[in-house]
Amino acid sequence: MAESVPFFGNFNFLVEIEDLAGDSISVVGGFSEVGGLVSESEVVEFRVGNSPATLKFPGRTHYSNVVLRRGCTVSSELSDWRRRIENGENDRRSGSVILLDSEMQETARWNFFEAWPCRYEAPKFNAADTAVSIETLELCVERIERVSASAT
Repeated sequence: MAESVPFFGNFNFLVEIEDLAGDSISVVGGFSEVGGLVSESEVVEFRVGNSPATLKFPGRTHYSNVVLRRGCTVSSELSDWRRRIENGENDRRSGSVILLDSEMQETARWNFFEAWPCRYEAPKFNAADTAVSIETLELCVERIERVSASAT
């Protein structure tokens, strides 16, 4: 009989960014949403001779930008990082998105490499709304890899 594989909710996660707060690895605030952990390869089609069928090969691999959303706080580490990029500094960092189980133990990790903030969005303000102010940081990344919890 097949062994059952547990599934985990998508609401327990941490985001670590290398040396953002002056230490080696920082858990950076409480993010409400992380998206863009996408890897895709171009499809290169090639036809041999007069064959009616085409062969398909993997081409260049692209990684989407990682989008981080969190409640606006007094912490300015993320906007400071963006400001350094705006000022022409080459400030690239690696980091991880870590999925946790119900007991707050790591179950999976997505590492991203050579990231730099290509876009920062301040919260949208509305005097008639009572929702939390959300700021958004978009990271351009060169590579994303998924690592199982047993490998970390």
